Amino acid sequence: MMGQPANAGQLHNDWNYGIDAFGDGSGGAKYDIKGLAMKETADSIFVAITGGTPLEGNKDTGAVDNNIGLGDLFFNFSGKDFTTAMNDGDLFGIRFAETNDSQVSRTGVYQNVTAMSVTQDNDGYGSLKQYYNHSKFDKINTQGTDLPDKADVYDYLYGSTIAQKPTKNNTPILNVIQSGRFLGDIDLLDGTQLSNAGLDFSHFEANDSHTYGFRFDRALLPRNGGSFVSHLFLECGNDGVALKGDLESVPEPSGLAGIAGIGLTFAGMALRRRQSRG
Repeated sequence: MMGQPANAGQLHNDWNYGIDAFGDGSGGAKYDIKGLAMKETADSIFVAITGGTPLEGNKDTGAVDNNIGLGDLFFNFSGKDFTTAMNDGDLFGIRFAETNDSQVSRTGVYQNVTAMSVTQDNDGYGSLKQYYNHSKFDKINTQGTDLPDKADVYDYLYGSTIAQKPTKNNTPILNVIQSGRFLGDIDLLDGTQLSNAGLDFSHFEANDSHTYGFRFDRALLPRNGGSFVSHLFLECGNDGVALKGDLESVPEPSGLAGIAGIGLTFAGMALRRRQSRG
């Protein structure tokens, strides 16, 4: 089960929810994210998203590829702001939308991730500051209930120095994976499959026209678990959502423990043999 640290998420039916402000999707309902949710089991992580954007994206002639969809999902376990964690090689990322502009070739979980912006290829905002300059998008829970106002968002994404004086030049919307080391695959899930796993966005009145998600092996994320911040943006930067959570630590697989035990046994035997020969 996914834990809930201070000021993080909202728990319901073993799922942890980050509920985004309604109506802050620039461009209308089809670019409005309403929620992000996660659930941890003994061997899997489940992720769910609800909003007006379908998994395959929206057809839009303003985009270079005539399609605007969701960017990639990022995980940060480092306790650092997003930019510092990226520069230090501490980010994980997940590409789950096959039609998006991610720079990695396949969907799945990645480690040592660097991120980049594709907003300008998707008729979007050149910076987060530009987005927030529109007062109707500067709402409470702007990036979900875990990053409720723009000061929190700036501080997490760029660090405290930039948060004190954000500009159009220092607040890029880094929304897809530029590079990373592939760790493993994901399994896409539809709304029915997620509902069968206990997902219930309607509890927060956050159900929207499109609900989908994925699952992946728990072992692909840090074995020692701990607190994390996850977030994603649309490719255009018209909306985003974040979720804080806490993963349980995972014990060493019994097979590895057995191998280690065998190794110690042989080492002990060899030492005794050397001693007897001496």
